[in-house]
Amino acid sequence: MEKITKEELLKAKIPGEETGIQVKTGFCGFCGGDCLLDFYIKDGKIIKTEGNCTLPGANGRVCVKGAAIKQALYNPDRILYPMKRVGKRGEGKFERISWEEALDTIAEKMQSVKEAYGPEQTMVYVGHPKWFRPQITEFVNKYGTPNYGTESSTCAYALMMANQCNFGQNIMLMPPDFGRCRTLVVWGVNPLYSNSVKGGAGFLHAVDRGAKVIVVDPKCTPTTEYAQLHLRPIPGTDGALALGMARVIITENLHDCDYIEKYAYGYEEYRDYVMDFTPEKVEEITGVPKNDMIRAARMIAAEGPTSIMLSASPVVHNINGVQNGRAIGLLMALTGNFGIPGGFAGPGPARAMLKDSFMGTKKDREHPEKGVNYGEFPAWDKLTSRELQVEHIADFLLGNGRYPIRNLISFGMNHHMWPRPDRIEEGMKQVEFFSCADLYMNDTCKYADILLPVAVTQEREQVELLGPQMVYYQPKVVKNQGETKNDMEILLELAKRLGFTLGNPAYHTYEEYLADRLSPTGLTLDELKEHGMMPAKHIMPARTTEDIMKVHTPTGKIEFVSTILNACKKEWHEGVPAYHDFRETLPMKEYSLILSTGSRKPQLFHSRTYRLPWLVNLEDCPIVELHPEDAENYNVKTGEMVTLETPVGQMDMEAVVNSSCLRGAVNVYHGAEDYDINLLVDDQYIDPISGFPGFKSYCCRIRKKEA
Repeated sequence: MEKITKEELLKAKIPGEETGIQVKTGFCGFCGGDCLLDFYIKDGKIIKTEGNCTLPGANGRVCVKGAAIKQALYNPDRILYPMKRVGKRGEGKFERISWEEALDTIAEKMQSVKEAYGPEQTMVYVGHPKWFRPQITEFVNKYGTPNYGTESSTCAYALMMANQCNFGQNIMLMPPDFGRCRTLVVWGVNPLYSNSVKGGAGFLHAVDRGAKVIVVDPKCTPTTEYAQLHLRPIPGTDGALALGMARVIITENLHDCDYIEKYAYGYEEYRDYVMDFTPEKVEEITGVPKNDMIRAARMIAAEGPTSIMLSASPVVHNINGVQNGRAIGLLMALTGNFGIPGGFAGPGPARAMLKDSFMGTKKDREHPEKGVNYGEFPAWDKLTSRELQVEHIADFLLGNGRYPIRNLISFGMNHHMWPRPDRIEEGMKQVEFFSCADLYMNDTCKYADILLPVAVTQEREQVELLGPQMVYYQPKVVKNQGETKNDMEILLELAKRLGFTLGNPAYHTYEEYLADRLSPTGLTLDELKEHGMMPAKHIMPARTTEDIMKVHTPTGKIEFVSTILNACKKEWHEGVPAYHDFRETLPMKEYSLILSTGSRKPQLFHSRTYRLPWLVNLEDCPIVELHPEDAENYNVKTGEMVTLETPVGQMDMEAVVNSSCLRGAVNVYHGAEDYDINLLVDDQYIDPISGFPGFKSYCCRIRKKEA
């Protein structure tokens, strides 16, 4: 047999002594997840990635974004050195400076504003990534500003608020029980696109086990192909659909009376409210055939245990989002599926814990009542006191809050993820001082006074859990490019300049932070480094149904009527999960199509992936997807240019006729800079409970663009 040459081995990227190619395992982190990849490294650079299949929790999968990680890591847009602005804001003209000058400048601006006007006139914003959120909360508390906010103001918190109103303030986002459910309701999420490596694998595991699947999604997707029943509600009408299901369950005596009697508050008022949502009315509101809705309700109630899979944003990116989310979640309480094996938020195994994990920490910010918009969203103030609701960041920067914001200190900020990013740009032009710590020179960075270069996941050590009890140490996969530092190193340097420390006990280096993070496991950083992976010595006891049912609501019971919302005494803050139709607030006669933005595509992650050739070249961007009947009505064919218009503006884009779309609704992905569809979404079109924008159910019209 002819010997394979070195050139052939190199071309095939085969690791070994002859090729000099090594394989190192680490986390992807591109979209914030903890998927494990094998990185093929040659001459200190990543040349290839594959999904890892050897470590606990890994399954050999890699999504298209992970496959393109080297284009992200070595992208020409990477910020590699500290820089200061030398041109006008927005021009993107910078010159290189030292880390000392950059950090000294930021600290000096923060300190001078604090002394002259008070710390509250400095705002701190964090977008992507999320791993250091607990520490930056401590940072802003010690500095003294209540004005700390994150992208979670339009990502996860509205669904958390819905869950907290129903099930208590210790409940956040609840994963489905793929391994034990008999019926799985996948509501407003497409796991084979949005979280394909882990969520998609879990979903397929449930399918392989024989779980019956109900998918609630206006679009046809790869996930809907596995459904026994696919309900396609008009975007924004999910709450009415859930209330209609509840009526069927109650009138057919399929609800769990003993469970409700023991664990629930306000059931009678809720029961009376849902009686108005007859199958005929729900069909009229949602467009879902009444017989399908009835069948789904019966499956949820009678073929349990039933679990629901929800994504952080789609259901709540509507102006009735929190109430819609509450209505969906309460189906689990109505049928006795909350807190049980195979149900919603079911019991879990004994687990190891890391200190101050992102979702596990409860570090409230100091004096939230001094926040720039305190009182605008009273339920938010009660339930998410850790952060400011920053939906109206444009107004804060333009001086329309309770007081001016003079400094904006940002980490991973992408203003294109908000409605009307053009208004935010006006605010970024006017703010007195603006710093950005980021991976890439994006549109937001172009307005900054100081830029700080941030390390990617593969350029920093990490300590993470793999499964319930195994602890894993990831060394740096590759050396830092340029002079990049990770976010924690930046925070520690700024804290030192501002005269305080982080951590208890205090840590002064990133390694000391990692050791402190590891402390609840009983392992030391040195021994974990030596072994690479070890079982934790200390673990938390298994969570039982009895533990879960000790809910942390004001009444101590699952609340079919939210006492927190009732106490707000504001419009749309009803205690029952009331349905308000978004169409009654919009000029639907003039703009008869429903605009839904951001529906997940496998190759895109907000605006970050537009800079990666492998991914952006898979599909023209941006495009407007519409149903064949709508296309025929507007005399539009695939590839033709149309003008899409909303009450706040218009934009030209390419049309794609797509039979997976719902008739009467069009879909456009967001974040494409000058062609960002969020420019056409009104930033006052928000859920009055959470402040979340109505990205999934705005209004528009299209017309064919003349040649």
